Amino acid sequence: MILLTVENILSFEVLKEAKQMAGGNGNLDKPVEWVSIIETPVEDFVRKNEVVLTTGIGCRNDEKKLLSFVKEVMDSDAAALIMAVGRYVREIPKGVLAYADTHGFPIIEIPWEVRFAEISQAISQALHRQEHEGVKMSEEFRKQLLEIILEGKGLNEICTYVYKHLKAPVLILDKRGVIKGRSKNGHELEEIWQSYLYHTVDPLSMFHEETPESFSQPNMHWLDIEQESVLQILIQSAREIQGFLLISLPEPQENFFNDHTLPLLEHAVTASALCFLHDHAVLETEMRLRDDFVWSLAKGQVSSWDAALSRAKSLGYSLNVPYLCLLARPENLRVLYDHNPQPHASYEQWLHHLGSMFEEEVFHAGRTMQLKTMCTFQREELVVFVEVRSERNMETIFPFLDLLQYRLEQKLPQLTVSWGVAKTSGKQSFYDSFQEARTALDIGRRQRGKGYISTYADTRFDRALMALAENNELKQITDATIAPIVHYSKERGIDLIHTFVVYNQHKGNVSQTARALNLHRQSLLYRLKKIENMTGCDLDNPEDMFLIDLSIRLHTLGYDGDKEGVLERGNG
Repeated sequence: MILLTVENILSFEVLKEAKQMAGGNGNLDKPVEWVSIIETPVEDFVRKNEVVLTTGIGCRNDEKKLLSFVKEVMDSDAAALIMAVGRYVREIPKGVLAYADTHGFPIIEIPWEVRFAEISQAISQALHRQEHEGVKMSEEFRKQLLEIILEGKGLNEICTYVYKHLKAPVLILDKRGVIKGRSKNGHELEEIWQSYLYHTVDPLSMFHEETPESFSQPNMHWLDIEQESVLQILIQSAREIQGFLLISLPEPQENFFNDHTLPLLEHAVTASALCFLHDHAVLETEMRLRDDFVWSLAKGQVSSWDAALSRAKSLGYSLNVPYLCLLARPENLRVLYDHNPQPHASYEQWLHHLGSMFEEEVFHAGRTMQLKTMCTFQREELVVFVEVRSERNMETIFPFLDLLQYRLEQKLPQLTVSWGVAKTSGKQSFYDSFQEARTALDIGRRQRGKGYISTYADTRFDRALMALAENNELKQITDATIAPIVHYSKERGIDLIHTFVVYNQHKGNVSQTARALNLHRQSLLYRLKKIENMTGCDLDNPEDMFLIDLSIRLHTLGYDGDKEGVLERGNG
């Protein structure tokens, strides 16, 4: 489609006697979108890219008034000024023409006898034809791109179609920045994008910011990548971001967005969104398969290692590197949901979406640190297997965990997560590593509370106690020792267990213990006497102290933080 310009209208039959008096030939390519007849004052009656017809009646032969009029028309960003000379303005002053020439503004002179109505009609008809051609061209874009979708040709063919019309390399990416479609001559753009993605981490980041006022198109950004100007266009459907369309251009061009390119890009983005929706349905199935596979590894439900290798390859995973397990339990999901109700989603739907978000963040953290990852969100827990590259596993795991925690905090600042970190890593140690992470998580939550990171290596003492707890005789002795204290604490609201723990930590120093518990010395002595009376133990006897301490530890180890048990520490 040929856009109507000042040069085009000069070729109209009705303007055959017109003379260009100023503006230069290089300024005749300005687009024409409107036509009007204006006399002084101009005020705000002239629009951008408007051809202004005038007789100069308000200026007559006053050069100063005419120059002011021309300046006002120019300041309105008009396309050109056509002036009828002969009655009110017998000749356009040289000073006015010189000013217009200096600023590259076309001034066109026509004889007085030429009717404005005929000029206005000719331009309006040309604009109408242009609009009709634009609609026809837009419909052709829509039809051809829809055929690409219906024929199942996909994103590569959409890139090729856009390239054919713009003669510029094109890529289509998913929201992670992974290339899903490419056009001819797109290899260089692909290379610079991969480099940019490595340093940017999140391709969505710039769309979280407001679009600069200087940029007129929504959902589009110019990216300056290695001295290349790349136009990035958001692809979305139902307000959900699907991906991006990238076009490599010599330099940022505001006039790039015209009546030809805009419909093409709009229909290309719509077609791409349809492709993504189709692929998303397939991906949902694939994600379920991936979740099931990772969960089967964690549970040790793999029929054979060869079968696992084959299945991993089909799902895009590699089992030929050592992995270590992390287990995360978000502690306050129901509270978050209740405080931020989702109008169109049940708790189960919201939880499914949240699980996908967790898995996305694991992927981004792994990609940033160039580590292979596998994960699944099951039973409100996130199971993560992370590649380790050193015998000192924690040198890999803790930086990864720090980054993942940071990313999750950015998405959900109020989220509380407890972590369990395994010790065992290897190529076929998924079940053992998962069990260690589970043990570390459970013991950590019981001993330290919620929201901490617990490693399996730090639970040796607690695991030894767990082994002791299996002895029935020891269990009877410790239960008999601790039961009266627990009952009294729950009934009276005074935590004698915590009192003993602090007393033991201060090695029996009454003054230090009283200060730590913020108690009067006599109140503390009263509590200690109660402990002695109820347990039948002497707190001055090291063996009795050991028995009470062991009983409390075993009791605490068997305490489930989600059920009633030891009182919270707020009671002193």
